[in-house]
Amino acid sequence: MAESSLLSGAQLGLSIVQQLDKLAECFRPYEPEVRRFRIDYLDKGSEIKYLIRIPSGLSRKLHRKVSIPSTIGFKIDEIIDLDTTQLLSFSYNSSDKTWNFDADQFPNSERFLITLKGRVSEDFLARLVSVRVATDASRQDGIEKFWVHSALRDVSILQRVWNELDLDRVNCDVRIGVERLFTSVIPNEVRNALQTQKQLLDAIAHGARNIEGLKSRYRVQQRRTKVSPAELFELVMKLVSGDFVIDYIRVSSPYVLGLIEPVKALTAIVPEKLKVGVQTDLNFQVPVAKGDVVFERSNYSQSISAAFKNLLGK
Repeated sequence: MAESSLLSGAQLGLSIVQQLDKLAECFRPYEPEVRRFRIDYLDKGSEIKYLIRIPSGLSRKLHRKVSIPSTIGFKIDEIIDLDTTQLLSFSYNSSDKTWNFDADQFPNSERFLITLKGRVSEDFLARLVSVRVATDASRQDGIEKFWVHSALRDVSILQRVWNELDLDRVNCDVRIGVERLFTSVIPNEVRNALQTQKQLLDAIAHGARNIEGLKSRYRVQQRRTKVSPAELFELVMKLVSGDFVIDYIRVSSPYVLGLIEPVKALTAIVPEKLKVGVQTDLNFQVPVAKGDVVFERSNYSQSISAAFKNLLGK
């Protein structure tokens, strides 16, 4: 009898546990699952997708409230019925922490995809991903090489929060010094004219007293070079443009070349550096990216020299 009583008690206990598990199943699908968090590193645009399962029937009667964690800087963009692929229209109310829906508003389907769109901050990106670039290049046989490194921070923690995380166009800016390169290959008369032009622009910008003297000296140098300031400026801008420089830069996988642009002071004609953007994508499968940016300095220098000689000999 005692054994039978114990057995009945155990079976009853098991039955209660099973019932509680079934009841919990009615509520569990209402917890939103984050299926994907996508961020564009360059423009900071972002998209979060939640998959929600809402079983029809008794479970909706038991638990009518559907809550989505609210996110600062985001808004609900669309809700799709995945069973019928229909785009739905909903009203909802919000609190400080959630967006709340009534389950009865949803059609007689079970799977719904909710998309949020918004923007993330620079600070958020800095906490999410590490971006490092070599400041000094390794040099050999007229070639400069800069290493670049990008990595998601705290991957194991992030995986507990999001099922998928895609960080697109993670950008590293490599800065390549070119000012000395220009001054070393530009003919003396052009270099002197450019130097005087910079001094004149600086003097004008700061209201210096020697403006007239610099103007006179610059006019003399211009007559010697027989090249107009506009022609010099146009040539320099061409030689530091991305369309021209791209032929002298290589980047290793998984990186690709992005924007190439000069970095210079407002009063300078020749830029101090070139800023070369290289980009890659990161996710949980590829949380780290390493590569190299190679600059063919010697070949680029020869092209600059040939371009100035061609301009002066026209």
